[in-house]
Amino acid sequence: MENNTSFNLPEIWPHQQKDGYKIYQSGSHIKANFIRVFVPDNPYHDKQGKLKLIAYLHGFGLCMPQFYEAHLEVLAKSGYYIFFPDFQKSEYPNCIVAEKRQEANIKKPHLSLWAYRAFKIATNNRSSKLNKFQPEDLFSTEEERTSQEVPTIQGNLDEPKRFDYLRTSLAVATIILIIKFIYTWFNHTYGKNLIDLISTVGFSLAHKPSEWIKDAIALTEQSWQYLCRVNPQLAQQEFDFYVFDHSLGGLLALSWPIYICGENQQKFFPQQIITADPAPNTEMGIPRIAICILKLFRSPFAIAPINISDIGSQLNIPIGIMHGADDNIVKPQSWVNTSFWQPKSNFDYIASQQKKIYFSLSNKQHHPPLIAFHNQAVTDTTYYDDALFKHFGGVKNGPNDYDNQYVWPGLSLVVEDQVRVDQLLSNFPLQTIEVKDSLPPKEWDLKLIATTILAVLALGYWLFSHFGTVFNR
Repeated sequence: MENNTSFNLPEIWPHQQKDGYKIYQSGSHIKANFIRVFVPDNPYHDKQGKLKLIAYLHGFGLCMPQFYEAHLEVLAKSGYYIFFPDFQKSEYPNCIVAEKRQEANIKKPHLSLWAYRAFKIATNNRSSKLNKFQPEDLFSTEEERTSQEVPTIQGNLDEPKRFDYLRTSLAVATIILIIKFIYTWFNHTYGKNLIDLISTVGFSLAHKPSEWIKDAIALTEQSWQYLCRVNPQLAQQEFDFYVFDHSLGGLLALSWPIYICGENQQKFFPQQIITADPAPNTEMGIPRIAICILKLFRSPFAIAPINISDIGSQLNIPIGIMHGADDNIVKPQSWVNTSFWQPKSNFDYIASQQKKIYFSLSNKQHHPPLIAFHNQAVTDTTYYDDALFKHFGGVKNGPNDYDNQYVWPGLSLVVEDQVRVDQLLSNFPLQTIEVKDSLPPKEWDLKLIATTILAVLALGYWLFSHFGTVFNR
């Protein structure tokens, strides 16, 4: 995009003053042009006088700043400019106050809602162009349509054709039906929350992941242009740019340099990339049955995934991955193990010679136990019931030792040029947790082994008793 910012935006960008920083916001979640910018009152400058800008990419479905709020605040108070774009179409509230709600979405009749949306899309005016359908037209409240209190930066997300929305709506309705059938019987609360999460980002599945990252890049670049327009002194400032991210956002961050385009966006080519529990492909961490249904209905998200094995050869900048050894959503083995159909590990597909993967270990002797799970970078999951996040990466009701000793200092050390991202191991301020640069051997699960042996013995006894009786006849 050329530097002729023509967004028809006002000359004054309203902001909210916080303790040590300001919050600027643009767009709405459902239009996939939402971005929140954290601007420090006292910007950090390095020895060359450069500012530090960070794009902060969220995990799948974790599209609100609230999920990472404590970290965003720490970064802003440290003097960095933080850009938090929602690259998925989602139904989260745009208003900061409304982010604290919890029960409103869960009470929605999600199955009938998605069936109704599929019907409305199918019966949309067929004389109109197929790519003119707007999903926000299906929403009734102004909050869900867009926030009129903030300017709207356009981003870079092309609208899919109506049939892509139709197929995706039918797929989401089918997934919700299966979840209701499975979980109603033995974990009703978890089922309701899982349905709510999937429903909230359902329309985003009509887009390819490559479109998500292009949109995140465009929103970041355009919001900086706008910030410079309303604060002219910034336009003369040089800066270094970094990308930090979590989970699915981690893979998109690794994709960031590949999808940079145009002279203006070259300014946002990252110096280094540091990620927390990234997925090696855009399908990992999502239930297999959901992926199969999305593929069956030809949803763009599922038929055009991003894989590190495909893009890794194009990555030649310093890269660091901070993973949890007991991550059950994106298992750490998925990064370092090989397989029959993949002779190299996913980590080895990354071309950069300045790369490192770190593994935080659980400390089960600590009180309460510290578990190195998937949501190390997340700081607040209270928007949903704990029943969901017990199975979706780990419950977080605030920062813990993994944030304070591992994830947060890792990013800050890199941004302030104190340590290159592949040389962090001896620089983490560790006290209650341990971090290694190789995955420790998996501990034997004695309970599982004993249960398996008993099950095999019981099956063997039954077979012997049954067929022995038959043969004796």
